[in-house]
Amino acid sequence: MKQPGTYLADILTEDGQIPKEQQSIYAYLFDYLIESLLYDIIVLIFGLLVHRFGITICYLLVTVPIRHFAGGFHANTRLGCTLLSYGIYLATVFLGPVLVPYIEPVGLLILYLIFWGMILPVAPVDTKNKRLSVDQRKKLFHRCIITCIIISILMIVLYICRQPLYMSMITICMMEGVISLYIGIWKNRRNL
Repeated sequence: MKQPGTYLADILTEDGQIPKEQQSIYAYLFDYLIESLLYDIIVLIFGLLVHRFGITICYLLVTVPIRHFAGGFHANTRLGCTLLSYGIYLATVFLGPVLVPYIEPVGLLILYLIFWGMILPVAPVDTKNKRLSVDQRKKLFHRCIITCIIISILMIVLYICRQPLYMSMITICMMEGVISLYIGIWKNRRNL
């Protein structure tokens, strides 16, 4: 059975809307977009069903841009990626609230800053399948800085509004970003 992206690319190629030599690129792009959208929809629905919608929104607002602009670890297979993505999401939304009583808001701010301090010097991290040019690295790093500023403003607002749960979620997502980046660097060095 064809993947939806391949099916779409085939139709667009037959209609002459995309060149035959770019069909596989479009198929990959369409599959990636469909899977990303489906992931977001599924976790939002799940978050709504288990009464963790706000936490899920927080998770997506932090994780998506960090993964996109900073890069990091990528699973070797589509199934591995799917299992890892949903597993990390579930661990985050269920373990995050449990950790809130144990860390003071000031401690969350400090951890948050430490994690950004660990991300920015190495971002963006590429993969063996997608090496970044110098220009791409500059653009992604610039976007990573903008993401840092936006999320930092959000953290300050949450601190002022006394929302330790959401501060905790952002901090946990940042920790996951750090872990992903450094595993990605390790995999690149080992050429795995």
